[in-house]
Amino acid sequence: EGGTVLGRGPGPRGAGGCAAADGIAGGHMASSSAQSLRLRPAAALCARRLLIICLLLAAVGAALFSDFLLTLRSSGDWFSTGTADGKEAEIEASRLESATSLKVGDPVVVRQDFLSDSTDPISLQVGLRGRVIKVDSEGDAELLFAGLGREWVYGANFGNLAIVRQSSSGSSSGGGGSSSSSSSSRSSVGSPSAPAPARAADDDESLPPKRPPPKQQLALRPAPPPGPPPAPLPRPALAPAPLEEDERADGSSARPEARTSKRQAVLYRKDVECGLQVMDFGHLQTPEECDMMVADVPECGRFFMFSQSHPDWKCRCCAPDAENEGPKTPNWAVYQVQTLGAAKEKPEPGPGGGGGKEKYKVVVHSKRHECDEQAFNFGYAATPAKCDALVAGKAECGAHFMFSKDHPDWACRCCTRDGADDGPASVNWDVFVVQATLPENRRARPPVGVTDPLVNLPIAEGPRPKWLVKDDGLVIDGRANPEMGGGILILQAVLMDASKGWGKKQGFRPRWLRAILAANRAHARKYGHALILRGKPTQPQLTPWQVKQCGKKSPDQCTTDNERENFNWEKHLMLAEYLHSPQNFSHVMMLDADAAFIQQDHNTLKLISDILDGKGKDLFLTDEDWLKYGEGRINGGLILAKNTPFTRGLFLDTFDAHVLGPVPLKKGRIGVETLVCSSNEQICLNDLWKGGKGAHFAEHTMLAGGTKWNHGAESGGFDEPGVEILHFMGGAKGTADKVLCDGSRDVTGEGPTGYGCKT
Repeated sequence: EGGTVLGRGPGPRGAGGCAAADGIAGGHMASSSAQSLRLRPAAALCARRLLIICLLLAAVGAALFSDFLLTLRSSGDWFSTGTADGKEAEIEASRLESATSLKVGDPVVVRQDFLSDSTDPISLQVGLRGRVIKVDSEGDAELLFAGLGREWVYGANFGNLAIVRQSSSGSSSGGGGSSSSSSSSRSSVGSPSAPAPARAADDDESLPPKRPPPKQQLALRPAPPPGPPPAPLPRPALAPAPLEEDERADGSSARPEARTSKRQAVLYRKDVECGLQVMDFGHLQTPEECDMMVADVPECGRFFMFSQSHPDWKCRCCAPDAENEGPKTPNWAVYQVQTLGAAKEKPEPGPGGGGGKEKYKVVVHSKRHECDEQAFNFGYAATPAKCDALVAGKAECGAHFMFSKDHPDWACRCCTRDGADDGPASVNWDVFVVQATLPENRRARPPVGVTDPLVNLPIAEGPRPKWLVKDDGLVIDGRANPEMGGGILILQAVLMDASKGWGKKQGFRPRWLRAILAANRAHARKYGHALILRGKPTQPQLTPWQVKQCGKKSPDQCTTDNERENFNWEKHLMLAEYLHSPQNFSHVMMLDADAAFIQQDHNTLKLISDILDGKGKDLFLTDEDWLKYGEGRINGGLILAKNTPFTRGLFLDTFDAHVLGPVPLKKGRIGVETLVCSSNEQICLNDLWKGGKGAHFAEHTMLAGGTKWNHGAESGGFDEPGVEILHFMGGAKGTADKVLCDGSRDVTGEGPTGYGCKT
């Protein structure tokens, strides 16, 4: 009791208290045995406390030392890799060298997980060891990793590798054959002094104990967790070679004579192993049997290792060019493959520059651009090679993908079949060509050089009429006697703009556009009209005043900024050109390429020309009366001109005024004193109509209701019998094919498989 009280003295409980107890016990034990007995429990309690404290300090010290080792290893002073028997082998820092460059034969170890750079990349894990078997002209290396085969690694990824140099003793760690335990184990069973590989799971239990695998087996796999013996290396899916006396049912030999001849194995080097192994063929009885098995496997080189005294150590083939530099080990020997008919040859070099896997080579289709149209987002992909493999397996993708090497986290994205070209510029994206094999319908088309402006438009076959202007194309000439001239001509301008809504360089034309052109062709064919298309704008597109307004903008940017207005002015130029044609057409109609004839049971153009004749007018225009405030406002999407001096002069005047811009056109051909057309052509027509030019313009012109003759499709009209022409302006364009092909009636005259409606 007294000891307990004294043990609670000042200071930390335990240390100070125990010191006090010990002092009392030591100072008073001789004077009183009873008192000594009372103090013994206190001393024992203090001893137990001290023991617990020591154990705790030891545990903390061990943890700190373990953290120190982990830090040391991660910093490169040590490196851990695995052995086939599950034990770790430490590679000292003095044996690791930065892989800034590699040469053939260098043994390497993976220091950081990364993907290989082969056509089909795989993950290379920390601790994996291999050997360089090829270095190409670009400095990239092909390595052989046992159990994985050949993989390419770009020079940029060499930092993930380290070169393993031989230790000063000349032996690899983890495979020494001179340990006392191994010697004792071998002598106890009467086996040779050389070490055998670790026992595989399927080994015969009656076999004597075996030492760890050969030294170079350290390169075959990372360390497995402790537990049962590791599974054997993969065996080739080959049946054992038939015995010599085997015969087929027809009496012929079951295998070529060269494979059945008892050719003696040829020893290459004695008491050594392969420099690097590739495959384990299991327990074979003779080197001749091993020879025949190795000869059938292309991944093997022309040499194998075999122990005649311990065939249970298994037949193992050497990697190509790895028959030398193996560790010296008694009872192992390296043999040269002798089997005829399957003599080992080095693999034929592929496009990647070596045997085995090809090195993935990127092919950039469009640098610093995105896809024009994306088909699928695959999410994160580490490299273009990985993205390539993903895209190849997706049927919705075309032959191109976009990938950011600087930002792979932006995802791998494939382009549509026709969506690789003309995408927006972007400094971080590139468009690549898929290198994996693709089906015929997904392969990349040859790059487009000079684009045919009429590509995939319904241009008639046969000789091109001489009366066509510029690069225009004839769709149909339904006139009874074209050589005699006359008749009605329909003009449409299908110009590829920056938005690519009307088509793309590689020939894609949207279904809505094809449906409209097919409907107009059907109408022209049925009622004897001619229809031509213009696919290329007149050059130069920019007028002098537009160039001045653009200031310091680039010519391309200036052209894009003025594109819409200039494309509309192309219509007036076409009217002027064909009203002066030697064909002497009676009427020329300019119809926007997003407007379609929808009444195929009567001749719409004949109705309009009759109205003009009845009113004594030369020019037929329509307003936008289907809109709330559109009545009386001219829409330039439909212009029908009777071929007269007025119309021939009118469109020359309007186009000349456009070229002059803010500078007035003086004394025009139609008699207008001053004409300014510095905006779009529709405003110019409205100014002529409402701007006090009646004596020169309005007296020759009639303005009809658009509801009947030029109806905006956004408000319907297809099923209304009073609508002659349906105009799919703006956002309504995308509905044209659904209306004209898939609606209540097909106005293309070709059905679902024709040019206009096929999908």
